[in-house]
Amino acid sequence: MRGKKHLQTTLAIFLVALAPGSAHAGQKLDLRKMFEQGIPDSPFAAVVYGYADAMLEHGTDTYGPQKTGLFLSALDRKTLAPLENRPAAPAGIREGDRPGPAAGPLVGANPQLDQNLLRLLYFLKGLSGEDRYPRAADKALQWFLENAQSPQTGLLPWGEHLSWNVMTDAIASGHPQPVHEFARPGLLWERCFELAPEASEKFALGLWRSQIADHNAGAFNRHAPFDKSSPKPGLDFARHAGFYIRTWADAYAHTTDETFLEAIRVLLGRYEKKRHPKTALIELTAGSPRANSALSLSLAIDCDGAARRVPEPLRTRLHRFAAREDEVFCSLPHELKGKGGFAVSLDVATGWPDGPCTSLWDARYGAFTTAAVAVMCVSRYQNTGNICYRDLLVAAAEAYMDSLPGDAVDAWPMTFGHAITLELAAFGVTARKEFYDRAFRLAEITVEKFFDGSPLPRASLKTNHYESITGADTLVLALAELHLSVRHITAVRTPANTIDR
Repeated sequence: MRGKKHLQTTLAIFLVALAPGSAHAGQKLDLRKMFEQGIPDSPFAAVVYGYADAMLEHGTDTYGPQKTGLFLSALDRKTLAPLENRPAAPAGIREGDRPGPAAGPLVGANPQLDQNLLRLLYFLKGLSGEDRYPRAADKALQWFLENAQSPQTGLLPWGEHLSWNVMTDAIASGHPQPVHEFARPGLLWERCFELAPEASEKFALGLWRSQIADHNAGAFNRHAPFDKSSPKPGLDFARHAGFYIRTWADAYAHTTDETFLEAIRVLLGRYEKKRHPKTALIELTAGSPRANSALSLSLAIDCDGAARRVPEPLRTRLHRFAAREDEVFCSLPHELKGKGGFAVSLDVATGWPDGPCTSLWDARYGAFTTAAVAVMCVSRYQNTGNICYRDLLVAAAEAYMDSLPGDAVDAWPMTFGHAITLELAAFGVTARKEFYDRAFRLAEITVEKFFDGSPLPRASLKTNHYESITGADTLVLALAELHLSVRHITAVRTPANTIDR
């Protein structure tokens, strides 16, 4: 392996230098220099720091009546300034989900879509020792929590359909009415409660009171009015239930308010009842004949995470639910060889696919790529040691060994980020050097195709502006992960790159 060879070289130099009769015997040795000469160079550190520095220097909100410090979710890659127009959306992105108002320039800030950027900034403190990175993340989070919250519901203008207009200092929505919907799980609640405890608790309570329509049966709609508490049942997707459960678990850990435990019990009970008696698949929505295994796997990940924050007997109940989902997911007919993929769209009654499997590169709204599901398998393997997930992630990594998006595919940076993380995970569990080499090669391709002279990556292969909705932060986090691997750095670790689910 490349890493082993370099460490052996370094050790050999060190021992020769200390040997009696050597040219260096009795001389003062520069051990740091000798050690660094034995570690390979990394071409990715400059890209990671370039992205972070560009966002700190040019991508923060210094516009409008209030200078909030929020990070703009779209920028001109050449001037590093806010967009003055509305470029065509990357393939697979709906206009109503883009950062900013429904028409006009993309001038929105969406901290939920920038969550991996914020996590990267906290990580860079440990790598560089520089406080400016976490200070910028803290400023953005604290301002948003304390100033952008709906006074009626406690919800925040982020996620799938909302953002903060940095030019007018008001919420922005691509829909006629502002609708709250999670786009990712919240993995920064620990820091949020440290920075703005009252606002964080208010949001968690608002999620229970204004997103959940039935506090007995747990019925909810992933869409909820932002500025009025009138939730109605409807699109109760499993992944969103996981996002809520995880939020409430963190809120309980910081407040010990029993309301949050009750919220978890109610919603968990709903999904325990939604399993089909024969296949144990979870209905896509209440009464639906279809299931989506990726959404249910996402729920399992969050139930496992939440279990670590709550007391017994709820802790065991959450772990058991996640373990049952592991059994179901691993029993499905996933076919990852050739042009196959994960079986995600399923008939609830039979357990067989009723739609296409995942695609390697064709990312779009409402669908998962093979790499996106595979990094969920990485998460479950790391948390459970279940060899089924190990085998699935390795098989998925093999599918990307000789694959790149075709000319007709407008691939996202997020997908490349997932693929790099996946190859590194496969290398970690197999020690097969070809996985490491593939991660390195994919990273080289992304630097060439997405950055091409700018510190900000393009929103997709066929666009030329920066727009965080397609996962630029996920790609850069993967490059940071690879950088640590190349340099054999173990004193710090990148955040887990499994947030996009």
